[in-house]
Amino acid sequence: MIHVIYIELSGEPAVYDWDRIVLRPVRSKDNQDVGNVISVEKDTFTIHSGRYEFIVSKNDVEGFTGGEVLLSKNYVDLQKSKIKP
Repeated sequence: MIHVIYIELSGEPAVYDWDRIVLRPVRSKDNQDVGNVISVEKDTFTIHSGRYEFIVSKNDVEGFTGGEVLLSKNYVDLQKSKIKP
């Protein structure tokens, strides 16, 4: 199996079609499972994780493997964007 990783380089976006990340799993910079993307807005997207949700900036995406969204933030830093639905 071959995995392709798209990483933002020199101004190129990490994700070209944001609708493709809906329902995809998300991993933090420190390799923690964050949850799954449930919606995409203009500048942010929402991750559902158990009883909580995270609102994350699209600028915080480091890459997309086609199957998993990779973030540029550690899990501890993501806690600041946690909300209870």
